[in-house]
Amino acid sequence: MRVTNSMMVRNMLDHLQKNLGDLNNLNEQLSSGKLFQMPSDAPIKVADSMNYKAQLNRNNQFQRNLDQAENWLNTTESALKSGTEVIQRARELTIYAANDSMTSDDRKMVAKEMKELRDELIDISNAKLGDSYIFSGQKTGEKPFEVVENGGIGNHVKYNGDSNDVNRRLNENVNMNINLSGDQVFKNEIENINKVYQSLVSTRAEVKSKEYKDITKFNNLLGDAGAAENFKITVDDVVSEVVTFSGDYTGADEFEDFEEVKSHIQKQLDDAGVEAEVDITENNEIIIKSKSSGSDSKIEISQDNFNIIGGNRIVEGTNEAYKGEEIGNNLSEMDASINKYAELRSQVGGKLQRTGNIIDRLEANEVHLRSLKSKNEDADLAEVITELKMEETVYRASLASGSRIMQQSLVDFIR
Repeated sequence: MRVTNSMMVRNMLDHLQKNLGDLNNLNEQLSSGKLFQMPSDAPIKVADSMNYKAQLNRNNQFQRNLDQAENWLNTTESALKSGTEVIQRARELTIYAANDSMTSDDRKMVAKEMKELRDELIDISNAKLGDSYIFSGQKTGEKPFEVVENGGIGNHVKYNGDSNDVNRRLNENVNMNINLSGDQVFKNEIENINKVYQSLVSTRAEVKSKEYKDITKFNNLLGDAGAAENFKITVDDVVSEVVTFSGDYTGADEFEDFEEVKSHIQKQLDDAGVEAEVDITENNEIIIKSKSSGSDSKIEISQDNFNIIGGNRIVEGTNEAYKGEEIGNNLSEMDASINKYAELRSQVGGKLQRTGNIIDRLEANEVHLRSLKSKNEDADLAEVITELKMEETVYRASLASGSRIMQQSLVDFIR
């Protein structure tokens, strides 16, 4: 094959351009620290890097969710701990106040502290994390509890939140509920402490039926009541309601136990807006109490056709404290609250343990993803410098070789 001077020059320029391009690529890798600059440089590696980046972004979002969940759960646990201490102190005072040997001044001192404990529990229930109330359900901008003006027993505070769950996605497969409803956690406890406080400063109007031997005796008393109106109750001279028993109570409509009787009466009072609560004693006595207390508290029973509540009568409350036995009857409710809080704290602790485990896994996964992403796109600087030196040598050799070819002219061929 005939090789001309122009062919040599052209080949020399092609090789020189290629060597210069390789040298430029290595310079870009060294200056940027990356193996590629544009998607067209390495399409597969670029796709892999984008996938790793997306996984890292999801991982970082999960970690932010976990941080928020941990803060929320820690605040909840702290509130439950404080609430437990308040209830335990209220229990101690209740035991102390259940002693009939206490003087009137002693009970007044206990009542003052009990009132403070009630208000403290309300304050705890309104705990916030940043700008969010943590016990309001999804209504995090609403204060969970507010005191009801002139609210009676069982109605001292009103819950403004809802019972919806607040959830956080902690990883691809875990969506955790991180909140507790204030209505579930604090409502009964606040009302119970308020009831003890009210018992220490005044008594409520209440009526009590005779003792029933058993539920069969009560059902036999009603018999086949038909549509009879059994008794009328008026509370605090404000609201009246006729409590009815209509049915065959010795047959298909018989009550199974006194809890059913309690629910039957309470539902009719609640539906009519009568501020009274129904209870059953250990001796199967039916008690109806006004939710207000003191001398303004009043219950009137009339039209007691079946003598269920002991006939027609009027009972008024007083501004004197209950007897020790009556105050001590609240201990079972406080014990139940302490046990409930222990269970709730256990649940929250379990969730905190789980979030800690997930955080550890996410952090380990982040290290792994960053390592894969680095191997895929980061240049090995030592290797790049070595190759750059080699390319510089090759490029200099190309220039030297080209300079010899380019030095030839027509004069060189005339001689």
